[in-house]
Amino acid sequence: MSIARMKKTDLFLVISLSFTVLFMILLIVTKGDAARWLVMENNFDYSFTDHFRHIAFVSDREHFYFNTYDATFPAFAYLLYYLLVLIDPPEAPWDVNGWREARDYGFNLLVYIMLTILLVLAFKLLIDKCLPGEGALKTTLLTAALVFSAPFMAGAIERGNISFLTAVMVLAALYLKDSDSTLCREAALILIAMASGLKLYPAVAGFIYVKEKRWKEGIRLLIYGLIVFFVPFAFVGGIPALIRYLKVLFFFENQGYCSWTNIRNFLLSISQVLGLYDRSAYFVKYFRIAENLYLILCLASLFKTGEKWKYALYTAGAMTLYVPYSYRYVSVYMIIPLIMYLMEKPENQKTVYCILFGLTFTIPCYGYFTGWNADLFIFLPIYVMMLYAFIEEWIFAKKNCQDPKRIV
Repeated sequence: MSIARMKKTDLFLVISLSFTVLFMILLIVTKGDAARWLVMENNFDYSFTDHFRHIAFVSDREHFYFNTYDATFPAFAYLLYYLLVLIDPPEAPWDVNGWREARDYGFNLLVYIMLTILLVLAFKLLIDKCLPGEGALKTTLLTAALVFSAPFMAGAIERGNISFLTAVMVLAALYLKDSDSTLCREAALILIAMASGLKLYPAVAGFIYVKEKRWKEGIRLLIYGLIVFFVPFAFVGGIPALIRYLKVLFFFENQGYCSWTNIRNFLLSISQVLGLYDRSAYFVKYFRIAENLYLILCLASLFKTGEKWKYALYTAGAMTLYVPYSYRYVSVYMIIPLIMYLMEKPENQKTVYCILFGLTFTIPCYGYFTGWNADLFIFLPIYVMMLYAFIEEWIFAKKNCQDPKRIV
């Protein structure tokens, strides 16, 4: 059977699991050196940092925004972290750099493991709902392929970042938003609002309602979003905390560093490769223009496309590659368009996207032999996918419209 005729779920599994299995073999051959190459910052000492760092912050609930500039989440997220603090509260608040103490305190690490298992199970149930025709075995393999991939196992899960939860919430919302049940459609709005309360940029999913001209739902989503964003600040320092948080966002919006995880920093990394990094302070203003043009292009493509699964592609593409202070874990947002793509009819599933999704959600063991940062090999398929989608949307689609004999 040719690749083009192969069922897309099967093709994805072959690509994803093959490279992951090869990586397991590579671990044995390299005596674990490949693991150090794969893990973020090549250092296992920072495992679970994001989870326990924010728990350490919010242990001083009314002052943490003023204690550190690294409290980058909205107040709603910190209220959830505070609930975890209450499970096993310390005698005194942890220092803002005391995430290791928070991790080792009581049964906090066990709680994180339990929460991660619950989230994986919820993710599996959601995949079962989205892909009922695939069968239990295949959805189990699909869940395993995703969870064991670099964006998850060596990203969101290993670092303890809340992006995994956020991605599952947005995926669930897009699954529920077209339900015949009024309750399910309302739940979709609340899920998007809550996801935006955890990490601001899932709010871009609201543009899907604008695209579909679902104005009443869009207005309710805006109301829910404003409530989820503003009200929690009353419990973590009030208006001064809100003002401080906005200053934190402005501070990080102006930052840049070499990485492959978003448009601005990708271009900074390219300048470093070309030996021009000493002029990066001059270049960065143009890189900021480039990232904003990318965001505009994502939204413009969303309103132009006629393929429904691409609503998720263009919104998740913005969530993944736009935010300048993001790290590897944001690549998990690409599970949203992946599942929407697999829900499409076979005739609407172009093979090139399946291959690129497979290369994203695997462990890119081939990159180990180059000595380059693992993030490059995780994110390169995403860049190629977005570029191909833009070309397809704005160039190929125009040619197809001009030539009625072409097969669309």
